[in-house]
Amino acid sequence: MLFKSKTQRLGILIPLVGILLIACETKPEKSTGETPTANADASRLPVDIIIAQEQQLNHEEAVVGTMTSNREVSIVSELPQKITQVAFEDGNYVTQGAVLYTLNDGDIKSRLKQVDAELELAELNKERMGNLLKTETVRQREYDEALMRFRSLEAQQEVLHVELAKTVIRAPFSGEIGISKVFQGAYVTPGAELVMLQDQSSIKINFSVPEKYLPLIQTGDKIRFTSELSDQEYTATISATEPGLDVQGRSLQVQAITNNTDGQFRAGLSAKVYFRVSHKGAKGILVPTEALAPSDKGYTVFVIKNGMAKPVGVTISNRTETDAIITTGITTNDSLIVSNMLRLGDGTPVKALISN
Repeated sequence: MLFKSKTQRLGILIPLVGILLIACETKPEKSTGETPTANADASRLPVDIIIAQEQQLNHEEAVVGTMTSNREVSIVSELPQKITQVAFEDGNYVTQGAVLYTLNDGDIKSRLKQVDAELELAELNKERMGNLLKTETVRQREYDEALMRFRSLEAQQEVLHVELAKTVIRAPFSGEIGISKVFQGAYVTPGAELVMLQDQSSIKINFSVPEKYLPLIQTGDKIRFTSELSDQEYTATISATEPGLDVQGRSLQVQAITNNTDGQFRAGLSAKVYFRVSHKGAKGILVPTEALAPSDKGYTVFVIKNGMAKPVGVTISNRTETDAIITTGITTNDSLIVSNMLRLGDGTPVKALISN
């Protein structure tokens, strides 16, 4: 009886144990079915992207230039003489040919009178010798000596007239006269600066551009500029360039000119110059510089293909501190990665976030 009772209990327990084992085997199968998707999303590298869009390029570069007057000259004396008159007021406008200074001319006039008298006598002597030569009363040599004496005195007279003209110093062109450095009674020497004269009816702006922009600088092109006096923008026209580059900085010296009839500009002012650094009608894709990765052949960017990062070699036409223009390598609507660049590689799984 005892043996039969134990056998009945075992018959009940064995099915129960089997049910529990089946239940335990079923639960892990459910959980393992959800894990791969969650792990795959977590393993993708989050990156910011921008959608590439081709656009018309109007890219500009800014450089600092210097304003100079249209014409400028340092007024000097050509003679060592004493000043007898200062004929202008400092800072005024003077016209071309206006008298600026007069110098002492007394000794020159005295020498001129002496030469005039000697020349008159030499002319009479020349005519007399000419008449006597016709009658063979004098020899040819005597006539030639009289003729040479007359011509020599003529030359001396001309030199003295030139020196006399130099005692009056005139303005070579119309413009603003500066502050005189000498006064009446001062003794001046040749080459010493007396005053500055500037023609500021128009203003020239001199600036330098890097050699890479050389093909984009053409005479007649317009530039924009501002001055330290205000933020208002003005335009100027490129009038000339140096024939060669500066060997030190590998830059081209450029000169632009603008009207200054209102007198708002002065020589020596600084100017911030903006000039076009893209060809007219050129198109490209503007991207932030952080999207560029240096490579052996130039620059590389990463685009997203099938959820993975793919490196693409690109060509850039211009680059500033913040932006770069890509002309070849990527096309419109490409998803361009702009963050986590150091963690990217070919085939890296990524999760895209639209960048602002």
